[in-house]
Amino acid sequence: PVLAVGPTANWGGKQWPAERFAEAVARLTAPDGILPDARIAVFGGQAEREAATPLLDSIPPARRLDLVGGPGLAEVAACLGRAALYIGNDSGLMHVAAAAGIPTLGLFGPSPEALYAPWGPRAAVLRTPESYEALVGAPGFDYRGQRSLMTGLTVDAVVQAATALWEKQS
Repeated sequence: PVLAVGPTANWGGKQWPAERFAEAVARLTAPDGILPDARIAVFGGQAEREAATPLLDSIPPARRLDLVGGPGLAEVAACLGRAALYIGNDSGLMHVAAAAGIPTLGLFGPSPEALYAPWGPRAAVLRTPESYEALVGAPGFDYRGQRSLMTGLTVDAVVQAATALWEKQS
């Protein structure tokens, strides 16, 4: 099986930290995880390579499928259609995964999931404990800032939500 991961977004504030993606991926693909020994396909645009590199570097080369900056949108959709599960930040890629019909877990923080959630019976969302309003209404909020506003989201919460979504699909 292939676990597809979208660790980037169009804005740094919407990006869950790469090291947390790495830990979640390791737990989900561990021998006792939901996708034991799965290959991990990492998606993103060429301009997002730097943000994806810590995750890519954490994946053993024999299990890593580096698709950052590689295929075009049609090929990305075809690759996602063959994956077992997708986990990623609120992004266009998340919507492509949901449209491909695979179980899709979208991670949300400084964007309203009521408007931007992935759509479909195999899609789910997990947001930070802080509401959208609390994040963007915080003193000193700057929409141009690149600091992650997703740090309230724990690895445990993501692994639990991914496991629940996976078990619901089985």
